[in-house]
Amino acid sequence: MSESLWYKKIEKTIIEETEKLYKNDFKFYQVDSFLKIAKKTNQYAADCKMCSGFKEEAEDLAENLFEYLKGDVKSRRNYEKKLDVMNKHLRKEHKIYPKQFFISLYSFLGVIGGLAFGVAVAYLTIPGFWQQSLLFGFVAGLVTGRVLGKMKDKKHEKAGLVL
Repeated sequence: MSESLWYKKIEKTIIEETEKLYKNDFKFYQVDSFLKIAKKTNQYAADCKMCSGFKEEAEDLAENLFEYLKGDVKSRRNYEKKLDVMNKHLRKEHKIYPKQFFISLYSFLGVIGGLAFGVAVAYLTIPGFWQQSLLFGFVAGLVTGRVLGKMKDKKHEKAGLVL
């Protein structure tokens, strides 16, 4: 898919604004995720009223990026809040998730489930093997969660639903 003129303008503006920032600030404030959010917002703007409205906010953020990031704490929070609103909308309405989102989520859930399973096994069988049961449950849950998460992330990536 070719990029629209609007996105190219936003990208150019952001690059010009980030030249005023230190390289570490570019990473710290996750300006690259702003670009990704702007790209996805532009992609859905024709069919989604909210995304169309977010385009104006993205223009304001891009044009005043240096002031937002190098201003006071209130202006940085305002920048982060606006990006968060856009990100939540993309996630909720368009099922767009960050890269490796499901690996992280399923790994966490797998560890919790594995530990619960380990406690149940230790409680119901031989009580002296708590450590081994917990360790086995932790590892089994983590591996299972990572495998399932990786599968779901690949599925989302093939569908183009990744930031």
